[in-house]
Amino acid sequence: MAGFTFYARIGLDDKVRPLHKKLDKKMFYDFADLTKKEKDYITKYVDRIELTYLLTPSVVNIQPFINEDYHYEGVMFITIRLRQETKDAHLSVIGEIIQGALPNPVVIVFEKEGNIQVGTCLKRLNKIDKTQVVLEEFAYTPWFSSDSDDEMVRRFIDAVHITALSFSHFFRFYQDIHIAVQAFQHVKAVGAFYIATDEESRQLIAQIEQAEAEIAKWKNKIKKETQFNRKVEYNMKIQQLTKQIEQWKQQLR
Repeated sequence: MAGFTFYARIGLDDKVRPLHKKLDKKMFYDFADLTKKEKDYITKYVDRIELTYLLTPSVVNIQPFINEDYHYEGVMFITIRLRQETKDAHLSVIGEIIQGALPNPVVIVFEKEGNIQVGTCLKRLNKIDKTQVVLEEFAYTPWFSSDSDDEMVRRFIDAVHITALSFSHFFRFYQDIHIAVQAFQHVKAVGAFYIATDEESRQLIAQIEQAEAEIAKWKNKIKKETQFNRKVEYNMKIQQLTKQIEQWKQQLR
């Protein structure tokens, strides 16, 4: 199982006893108030859902973090084995269903055909109904082989290794994982594994991703354009955006 290799590499097995508890899909149907389309996603594309690890103060020396906005008493590691026909576009829907159904902070490890993808979501308490949570920010790594020696995989594994995470309280612990997942997610746009720890860096990365999307748009226009002068105009826009991206990347270094 690819997920087991991942958990071993990040040192979880050394700290916490795995549970490997299968979660019945019916539990999500009954308690998550899913639409028919969402139920179909779980039925068609999910082969197995497992609570692999449950970190609480009773099993690991990390304190809860509770205030009026956040309630982080522990962290769940959920392994989801996907069926072969699952497309990448389905993952965000499945991830949102699982994260929405479980109020606790959850690290999802998707498995498919020997590869894994890790997903996280920052949650806060609903200001009106404190029994509900608001899903604030999702992050997903790209697919990768959990035994890969690729540099970006190694840097991600190092960043989420149990010994690299803050043990001050569960909010910091989970944030460290979330930020590392974001760093891996942004590798394609940024060109490096960059841990964004402040708002300025996060804004620069968002600007880079937006500019990359604009470049893709202009490249598509060039393919369809028949007038030479228009193609030149679009190429100039791409060059300007590329130059701006490089300047933003320099600011990150």
